Amino acid sequence: MSSMYSDIEKAVETRIEAKLDSVRDVKIQKGPKNNLLNPGVFVSVEAGDFEALGRGWKQKLDVYVEIEFENLRDEEQRRVGAFMILSAIIQYLIGHDLGLKIKELQPSKWQNVTGEEDYKSSKTRLQIIFKTAFNIEAVSDEVINDLLKVGLNYYLKPGDDAVDASDTLTLQGGA
Repeated sequence: MSSMYSDIEKAVETRIEAKLDSVRDVKIQKGPKNNLLNPGVFVSVEAGDFEALGRGWKQKLDVYVEIEFENLRDEEQRRVGAFMILSAIIQYLIGHDLGLKIKELQPSKWQNVTGEEDYKSSKTRLQIIFKTAFNIEAVSDEVINDLLKVGLNYYLKPGDDAVDASDTLTLQGGA
């Protein structure tokens, strides 16, 4: 069982990969921790607020999409390329619920987050923040305990779809 947070990240990643052939790499993580094939995009759910709704809560989220664009020629060409990807990602994501029970994605703001090291490496980095939300209702302890179980499958033969071994990992929950 996955969480809505990781489902949203995966759905954004999948939509960008499916729609933008010009993006060579999409990763679910915050910012550049390892090198991407360029141009690349990072996707992450990074912040949320709660709003009371009668017997439940509305979880309002910030979804970050960060573009990394490299061009060795000059900054103008980097900016042109990064802005083209920025525009496409905004168009491909706005108004979509990604097949999930969430409020349609709404762009909130974007900004240039190019650091000095990026600039020296001939990279431009732009970050877009999208807003979405979903409702949370109180559930029983049994349901919560099920959320804390993670199934692991092991594939020992490369290219083989047969599961050779599996484990269930239970994270420590409350009593």
